[in-house]
Amino acid sequence: MKKTVSLLIAVIILALSSVSAMAAISPTASKEYKIVVHNNKGGTGTYTTKIDKDGKHATVTAHPKKGYEFVKWTSKGKYKIIKGSLNDKELKILLQGDVEFTPIFKKIGSKSATPQTPVKRNQSPVSPKTGDSSVFFIFGGLLAAAMFTAVGIKLAVSVKK
Repeated sequence: MKKTVSLLIAVIILALSSVSAMAAISPTASKEYKIVVHNNKGGTGTYTTKIDKDGKHATVTAHPKKGYEFVKWTSKGKYKIIKGSLNDKELKILLQGDVEFTPIFKKIGSKSATPQTPVKRNQSPVSPKTGDSSVFFIFGGLLAAAMFTAVGIKLAVSVKK
C-alpha cells in the first residue's frame, strides 16, 4: 500500500511540474518591438502605434520643413508594409522586429543628392522565422523526470526503513 501511495504522489508531482513548466511558455506571446524615427535637416518624422490581434501596427509620417519636400524613407529592421510604400509620406506597417526609419527630404527647386528611384521592397512570401520554444519543453520534461526520480528514490528508501 505504501508503494502505491508513493507512486501516486510521484506521478502527481510529475504532472504538476510538467504543467507549470509548459504553462510558462506561450508560443503566441506578444512581443514588444521598438520603433525609432530619426529626424533630418529638412524635416521630421513621427509615428503612432496600435496593438491588435495581428500584432503591433505603426503609422510613420514625414513632416517636411518649409522649403523642403519629402523624397523617401530609409529603414532598418523587420516589418511588413500594410499600406503605402517607402516613397509615400505616410506608411502603415506591421512590426516584426525592432525598426528604424529616417525620412529623406530635399530642398524645393534643388537637385537632390539622393536619387529619387523607388525603393525596392521585399517581395518574398515567406515570413522570417521567429524563436523556437521546443527547448523549453524539453527542459521542463527533463526537470520533471529528475524530480520524479528524486522523489521516487526518497520515498522508496523511506518505505524500506
